[in-house]
Amino acid sequence: MFRVLLLVVLALLSACSPKGSEAEIVIEAPWVRETPPGRTVAAGYLDIRNNGEQRRALLTAESPDASRVELHTMEHEDGMMRMRQIERLEIPAGTTVSLEPGGLHLMLFDIETAQVGNHVNMTLTFDDGWEIEARFPVRRPDMGHQH
Repeated sequence: MFRVLLLVVLALLSACSPKGSEAEIVIEAPWVRETPPGRTVAAGYLDIRNNGEQRRALLTAESPDASRVELHTMEHEDGMMRMRQIERLEIPAGTTVSLEPGGLHLMLFDIETAQVGNHVNMTLTFDDGWEIEARFPVRRPDMGHQH
């Protein structure tokens, strides 16, 4: 009887342990750039680490603090930097992709809470259905990128 109970407990513990994307995708150092007074568009940054063995992709980001959030990239084109929306952000297995000023980033539209001292709540959704909820502190770019 004890052995059967032990096997049932071990099976339940195994079923409840993190698997798949839960253990594979990790976000680090999230933050949103403070907006100047009267501006309602902000940029969000973070590092996305894929500890898994399969490529993953960030598909969407949503925030109750903004009317919409888009994935963007900055590219040199004809000697100028151009911002473009992208549909998905690939995160190769075993790598970290950084969203940072001057490169990949999140654009938050119609946001009025992007002032130092506030946080912006976001939900990131990946191609396998995994969602990560995170709080992005608002800061000035000169406050340093802390890991």
